[in-house]
Amino acid sequence: MNIPLPDIRSVLEISAIYKLFAIMVGGNARSLYVKQYIRPRDGDKILDIGCGSADILSYLPGVEYVGLDMSQAYINSAKKHFGNRGTFLTKKVNKDTIKELSLSDFDIALATAVLHHLNDDEAMQLFELARSILKPDGRLITLDGCYTKGQSWLERFILSKDRGRYVRTKDQYFALASGLFTDVRVSIHHNLIRIPYTHIIMECTA
Repeated sequence: MNIPLPDIRSVLEISAIYKLFAIMVGGNARSLYVKQYIRPRDGDKILDIGCGSADILSYLPGVEYVGLDMSQAYINSAKKHFGNRGTFLTKKVNKDTIKELSLSDFDIALATAVLHHLNDDEAMQLFELARSILKPDGRLITLDGCYTKGQSWLERFILSKDRGRYVRTKDQYFALASGLFTDVRVSIHHNLIRIPYTHIIMECTA
């Protein structure tokens, strides 16, 4: 008798399982991401778009953190683990939310593993909204899976099975970001986690 297995994408929607999976494959990804790219300072005002369970907070100093996510389960997990270290809200990031919450003057906006879940129009809206809430010298930092030339078949296969349906090439990500930000610095990593996977990190300033 064939027993249907659960879709890995559905399983990873469960906060506890996703956190366990992230720990298992994580390697030094978060540490490098924070130290080399986010570069947070005490007192920085940070908006985390699609924050999940806000695990990035474990790596941040004393910042003013606001995390937004559409999943109530992830937000509940963030509140349970971090309490008053941040503000955690079940909200979709759009113009209405920005206006409702009076979000502005952030030093850093994060979109970690978000863009590859968005089509081009949705991604452009994210860039537009991020720029609108940042200080003039503020930065948007993104991290996503990425297709590159010379990738192994296993890397491409794993990327194709990602929960996000819009994994792009380096040039495609850059084209989206450069439509709203004048300075877009791109880095490609092949060994951030313990499985074959390629990441693109973009640091965007106006």
